Amino acid sequence: MLVNDVLQNKSADVHQIIETATISSAAGLMASSRVGALVVEGPSGALSGLISEREITAAVVRWGGEAHRHTVREVMVSQPLVARPDDKLVDVTAIMTHHRARHMPVVLDGAVVGILSIGDVLKSRLDEKIHENLVLQDIARWRHAA
Repeated sequence: MLVNDVLQNKSADVHQIIETATISSAAGLMASSRVGALVVEGPSGALSGLISEREITAAVVRWGGEAHRHTVREVMVSQPLVARPDDKLVDVTAIMTHHRARHMPVVLDGAVVGILSIGDVLKSRLDEKIHENLVLQDIARWRHAA
């Protein structure tokens, strides 16, 4: 299974924010979009970083009630791990697990074409295992009936 296979089964929406936006704006966009991370655009519109609930929580711990006034650029993960659509999902899963990354932008020819969450990866792997189990049950039934 490839990263592109997972992207095909989820919304194509990639929620983005500019790096000069406030942390408050990022939190509001995540909440209204019901997502846990946003791709951060730099001045040229290219991928500049990633901001997730984790970075917002760290900002609140660091700045307390003033966190909402700081910018996304101050807390984002610059140079986030990225995947390509043709990467094997098992390899991306290992990278995400090793680096404890919950979200990974998917980039093709310099453009963000999707974002994977660890939930997407786990759902996909679970669906794959359920399908394998059903195939094995069918084989066992066929052999028993023969």
